[in-house]
Amino acid sequence: MRRFLSFFTDRRGVSALEFALIAPILSSVLILGWDGWMMINQTTDMRTAVQTGARYYQIGGSDDAAAKTAALAAWVHKPADGALTVARVCYCGTAANDCSSTCASGTPSTYLTLTATSTFSGAIEHKALTQSEVIRVR
Repeated sequence: MRRFLSFFTDRRGVSALEFALIAPILSSVLILGWDGWMMINQTTDMRTAVQTGARYYQIGGSDDAAAKTAALAAWVHKPADGALTVARVCYCGTAANDCSSTCASGTPSTYLTLTATSTFSGAIEHKALTQSEVIRVR
């Protein structure tokens, strides 16, 4: 009986048991934190690229290919599936119009949309990421 009671008072190995219970939780938090940090970095790189392309137009540029080249050059850690598109849309008032024709009220309003897309593949999370910027040129 005395031997059985000593089992409850013996404290050897308690730290190892506590660590074994806490280690999975700590490793899960670490992996989730790493995934979140990597996704934020990838999103920030995409945003920087799109804003660089938008700045090209804001300083007076008008060539869509040059804006795309500048944006892609600013996308430092572009993933293999990363893509950037530049779309030009013109409006006469509220109706979409062909950019080469004129409106009754004069020149059409031109809007450019720069969109960067990629897929984030972390240890746990896999999702599509998109960053867009719309600029009114004239």
